[in-house]
Amino acid sequence: MSFVRPIRLLLLRAADYSGLNGVVLRSGWRSRRLLIVCWHHVSLDDEHLWNPSLCISPSTFRSRLELLRSTRCNVLPLDEALDGVRTGRLPQRAVALTLDDGESSISLRAWPMLREFGFPATLYWTTYYSLRPYAVFDPMVSYLLWKGRGGHLQLDDPPLNVWLESERDRYGAFRTIYQTAKTHGWTAATKEDFLVHLSDRLGVDYGEIKKKRILHMISPEEAAKMYAEGLDLQLHTHRHRVPGDDASRPASEIRDNMRVIESVGARRPVHFCYPSGSYVPELEAWLRDNGVVSAATCEAGLVQRRTNQYFLPRILDQEKFGPIEFKGWLSGLLSWMTKKPVMDEHGFQ
Repeated sequence: MSFVRPIRLLLLRAADYSGLNGVVLRSGWRSRRLLIVCWHHVSLDDEHLWNPSLCISPSTFRSRLELLRSTRCNVLPLDEALDGVRTGRLPQRAVALTLDDGESSISLRAWPMLREFGFPATLYWTTYYSLRPYAVFDPMVSYLLWKGRGGHLQLDDPPLNVWLESERDRYGAFRTIYQTAKTHGWTAATKEDFLVHLSDRLGVDYGEIKKKRILHMISPEEAAKMYAEGLDLQLHTHRHRVPGDDASRPASEIRDNMRVIESVGARRPVHFCYPSGSYVPELEAWLRDNGVVSAATCEAGLVQRRTNQYFLPRILDQEKFGPIEFKGWLSGLLSWMTKKPVMDEHGFQ
């Protein structure tokens, strides 16, 4: 499948050069459709090199905002955009911008730039780590192993003796650590202690990472400030847990999530984003019965009138996407060429 992307890029360049991309962007077909863009993390240091599927550089993020402005896209608040889809009254070139999770890069990088451009946005905020001064454990383990790439890792608990030469080796080490933490029910504090120990064994300066707030969450105070400035705060579960067979889990996860969001002075949230994009069809009825009016997935596509509001498609912007691909999403041409993306819940491909 390695030939697919080069062919797609060739077609997109031809469409852009010929003016077709602009024609489609301004077309009646596009005016009946909404593009929802998703970003997770704007790098505070080198995170876009560690995981370019999950993180983009500040310069790439700025270039996206510049493209939205130069193509005269109508960037709408999520409520207004979804209402426009429902009523058939979308403006031309309609786009809604969403941010997932709520890591500190949202307050330090993304939101200041969005305000500079005057663009509204929605943050689907997962709140558990926002109440704690710790790094988010799973991605931080992955990041530390990447920082220690090429070196050797030896641990007693869990027992590991491995060279971190390849992505496969690092992923194997990650899975061992992840399963150990899950099996033994490590608390957030225990996980943080392990991260300190892991970074020491890898020769990585964890103090510097914490100083930069890499892979840490926004605080409630930061969330309150951004909300007062116009950032829309919506649901993403409290612990970023995918609903499973336990019928009480959606209720507790969303109830706890909602409680924290409302505690910072935000309005009662009514939009939801599935953690890691994973969902089960049965959740639709539960969300509707509990006052949630929409739910976003990580499946690529455009929203149109017949789209189920509880399974909204979005594009997950990535560092590897060039301007021509982003333009293809803005016009909708790329929606005809792309299958839905597949991404591991921990950000590994």
